Amino acid sequence: MKSSPVLILTAAFGDGHNAAARGLANAIQLRGGTAVVADPFAESRPVLNDFFRRLYLTLINRYPHAWNLFYLACHHFPFIENTLFTNRPAYLRLRELIETHRPKVIALTFPVYSHFIALLPRHLRDTFQLVTIVTDSISVHRLWSSSPADLWIVPNPPTARSLHALGIPMEKIKPIGFPVDPRFAEPTAHPGDEPPGENPRVLYLLSSGLQGGPELAASLAAQDGWAVTIGTGRDPAVARRVENALGPLRSKVQLLGWTTEMPSILAKQHFVIGKAGGALTQETIASRTPFLVTQVVPGQEEGNFSLLKEIGVAQLTPNGETAVRVIRQALAENGKGWKEWKAKLATASQPDACLRLAELCLSLNS
Repeated sequence: MKSSPVLILTAAFGDGHNAAARGLANAIQLRGGTAVVADPFAESRPVLNDFFRRLYLTLINRYPHAWNLFYLACHHFPFIENTLFTNRPAYLRLRELIETHRPKVIALTFPVYSHFIALLPRHLRDTFQLVTIVTDSISVHRLWSSSPADLWIVPNPPTARSLHALGIPMEKIKPIGFPVDPRFAEPTAHPGDEPPGENPRVLYLLSSGLQGGPELAASLAAQDGWAVTIGTGRDPAVARRVENALGPLRSKVQLLGWTTEMPSILAKQHFVIGKAGGALTQETIASRTPFLVTQVVPGQEEGNFSLLKEIGVAQLTPNGETAVRVIRQALAENGKGWKEWKAKLATASQPDACLRLAELCLSLNS
């Protein structure tokens, strides 16, 4: 008899939620199981969800301190829980998914869904085990802990301690790691592990919220011997801003749009520069690629930067002058700083976390 699929619930409010969901789903398939990835918010009210997603991006990119006030308010007061009734279509879509697929295991990467699940009738709630995958690091938002689950998966032991401080028993917390794409765990060539000498490969993933981003790109492009790739994402306006800032330096860099090949791209780099988002922070650790942080959104990204501090590799480089200086310092003395950075990342890296989490979910599904 064919086993039921693992139902994975995500939401497009931050790359970390979707990255974790995709990583786990791919790993489950590699381990011979089946997974259904769903976003009940987007599926039930696509237009309204897109509006709130754009509002979220506007706040974190242009008004990060206003976003932080909202983030902290939801941490200290039950605003989200008390307004669940306004999202009844999402609750109904979630219930429909459960009744259609009859999963024995539900894994969620977005904490609000656990509050919807708590509202399910008992005869339905008792048919599956709930696995909450915490995508925060170090500083854990209260929403991850304020509704029941059978297990909580966290990226590392410090995050386990933070979750325990919110009242979750340690025996229900497993520090398996962040489920990045399983391709990070493949035993393939890793060109970025070879010392760069004086000619590093540098990937800059531009954030639309960083006003000096195009100028930072130009500073990197101006360095002789550096192989620079600039990731501009989905927004063509960002690409145009970068091209205007580069001017005659445009021929010296490679522009990269939206891609699904991040594991192989990161494997080639000696340095990555970008915002301290949950997905990128975890992917750079998994790939053992030194990460220079341009921006830390107050609240939700502070824990990611704290994780880099915990590992001993945190570097804040908000502008081109600082980024170039930090890279040159790492390359000095035959790459002494770069090699130390790589060694610390190798100790912290858990590129197979998604596979181990997939095995856990499939064991619960048997």
